[in-house]
Amino acid sequence: MKSTSPAKAGAPLDQVALVAAVRLFVDRFVVDAKRAQLGNRLATAARRGDSLATLARWLAGAPAPLVGVEQSRAGLEARVGPMLGIYLDAANARRMSIGEALELGRGQPSLFVADTGRLALVMRSDGPPLLTIRL
Repeated sequence: MKSTSPAKAGAPLDQVALVAAVRLFVDRFVVDAKRAQLGNRLATAARRGDSLATLARWLAGAPAPLVGVEQSRAGLEARVGPMLGIYLDAANARRMSIGEALELGRGQPSLFVADTGRLALVMRSDGPPLLTIRL
């Protein structure tokens, strides 16, 4: 099977799908005090970059930094499976796999939310990606 290059990965989202994914993410993974604010900012490109850059501060629970082989596409997919979901960066919102999101978001603030709503991956510019899972 031919892999998709990160530069071309994912299909663009319409606004309805974007808002639904953001709502799912903030309801499950963001602390109560920041849900409304982050929900509004992540759903529009105007403030998304700033919000993604500070997102790690507002995660509920105990997100785990990816370490070792989990920082590779194959290692992450071996841990959680080839999940599909929504990827957000400062300028775009697209559907793709978690492995594609990891590659595309490497070194820049971005977010992947699995379609199941049980997993999110927060990519940061100043550290390893953070994986958060809710059962």
